[in-house]
Amino acid sequence: MQHFSTPDYLAISYRDDLRMLVARWMRPVSAVETREGYQVILAAGQHFRCPFWLLDGRRRLPADEETTQWGLYEFFPQLSAKLGSKVYMSQLLSPSYQLLTQGIPAFQQLESQASQSYLMRRFNDEAHAVQWLRECQQKAETV
Repeated sequence: MQHFSTPDYLAISYRDDLRMLVARWMRPVSAVETREGYQVILAAGQHFRCPFWLLDGRRRLPADEETTQWGLYEFFPQLSAKLGSKVYMSQLLSPSYQLLTQGIPAFQQLESQASQSYLMRRFNDEAHAVQWLRECQQKAETV
C-alpha cells in the first residue's frame, strides 16, 4: 500500500493488491474542505494513474446543496479528461447519509446514464463497495 500526502481531514492510499485508490474522510468537513479534498483525491488518482476510487465518507456530514451540485455537474464530469479514462467511484456512506442521497434525484439520474464519463455508486458496506469496483475493473479489462 502506498500513501499520498493529504490535509488532516483526508487519508489517501493506493492499494496495489486491489488496484484502487482509497480516500477516507477523517472528520466532518466544510464546503471549502470538501472541494479541496476532491482536488487532492484527483491529484492522487493522477499520480497513481488509477481510475478506480473507493471514497469513504462515513465520518463526514453530507455536503450542502451547492457543493453537491459542484461535484455532480462540474467536478466529476471532468475527471475522465484529467485521468484519460472513465472513472469509477464507489462511495461508502453511513446508512443515514446514503438515505439522504436517495432523496436527491440527480444521484439516480446520473447513475442511470451509461454514456457518462464516470460511474458512481453509493454503499454503506465496504465489502460491497469494493466488490462493485472489482466488477468495474473486470468489465473495463474486457473492453
